[in-house]
Parts: sequence; structure tokens; C-alpha cells
Amino acid sequence: MTTVPKLIILSEQFRGQTFELTDNVHTIGRGEQESICIPDATVSGRHCEVVRNEDATYLVRDIGSTNGTRINGVRITEQQLSNSDILQVGGIEIMFDCEDQSPSSVFSTRTNIDLEETAGGIQVKKMTNFSPFDSGGKTGKHAKAKLLLGSVIGLLLMIVIILGAVLLKGLLMGNP
Repeated sequence: MTTVPKLIILSEQFRGQTFELTDNVHTIGRGEQESICIPDATVSGRHCEVVRNEDATYLVRDIGSTNGTRINGVRITEQQLSNSDILQVGGIEIMFDCEDQSPSSVFSTRTNIDLEETAGGIQVKKMTNFSPFDSGGKTGKHAKAKLLLGSVIGLLLMIVIILGAVLLKGLLMGNP
């Protein structure tokens, strides 16, 4: 039984979205005119394309993206896909599922992408003009709350230790 090869998004915000590769060429990008539209600020308007070769294999080609295209963590300009390869466009991870092929050497995936620490050491260009969120985001608020909570707990621990020391001194001196 022959199955249609597909791309399955692994990254949290789009997890589970599936795109069957039924055409000879599929373009991936943030733009609505692309055959696979991924509305994420780290994905270029026209990011890359997936091309079916005559022998029914698939090739990924970066088409001038800002944040690069990777397969299994390695930045590429053009490379053939194998079953279970992880294609990364910007900050989005996508698995190539082609059951007619044997799996590649990928044994695990990492879906918490840090573009600043990937192989090749690229620096992601800040694209605040595309993001609907401010640079502080939820992370900054949570970090402040955790810091405040940690400070309060630390202060309470210090008070308990001081009171314990005073009580212990009183017991040792004979004053209950």
C-alpha cells in the first residue's frame, strides 16, 4: 500500500498540522500565497520549497530565507529528505513522513528550539515588526513573579532561623 508523503508540524503552536505532498513543488513560507503557509514570525515570507524528483524522492531547497532551513539540525541550502527527517524552517520543526522509505538516522527530536544555539551558530534577526507581541511577553512577567516569590520565601526562612536561634539560646540559658 502506497501512502502519500506528508509534512507534520511538531512545534507546539502548530503541532499536528499535516500537509500531504501531492504536487511536484510545495513552497513553505509565512505568506498566504504559499502552498504550505506557516504564520510564524521566524518563518520567511517565502522560506523554502519541497520538490518531488522523478524517482519519487523529495528535495528541500532554501529560497533565501532569513533564519535558514535545517534538516536534522544542520543548515542546508539544498538536500534530499529521508523518512522521519526533521525539517526546521525558522523556529518551526516539521517531520517528513514517507512510510515507503526506511527511517533516517534521527532517533529523537527536540521541539524547544533555541535558534541562537543551533549547529552553525547563527544569530536570528530580531523581527519585531512581524510579531504581535511585545518583547517582554509572558516570560518577563513570570520571571518577575518568580523572583518576588523567591525573595518572600527567603525572607520567611531567615525569620524562622532567627526565631529558632533565639528560642534555642533561651532554652540553653534556662529561660523558656
